[in-house]
Amino acid sequence: MRAAIAALVLVSGQSLACGYCVEDKIAATYDHAVVTHALARKHHVAFFHVDGAVKSPRALEQAAYSVPAVDRRTVRVSADLLTVSFAFDSSRATLGAIRSRIEKRLAAKHVSLMPFEVMEGQEIWKP
Repeated sequence: MRAAIAALVLVSGQSLACGYCVEDKIAATYDHAVVTHALARKHHVAFFHVDGAVKSPRALEQAAYSVPAVDRRTVRVSADLLTVSFAFDSSRATLGAIRSRIEKRLAAKHVSLMPFEVMEGQEIWKP
């Protein structure tokens, strides 16, 4: 019986998130309510890797919210996994324009964003 429990513990330990793969990084900022609400409004949801030293998740949030196309109360930041996500209205700005504006706002902190995934309706695209 103890051997079976030990084997189960070992196997379950292998299924833990590594924190390095794209899926784990996306999961760190995924919010089902944000996604469903955004897609119902025909908005998009973008997930980015944050390259650079992020000392305050609040700075990332403020930079994202400085872009009018980013939907309010949708920015999610994982400082541990260096990931940020948000919903946005693509009729107001392109993802490239949003990314540029956020990076410009964070230029003094030497932060850049690399897109992982964008959800648009039933489609998901990965750059």
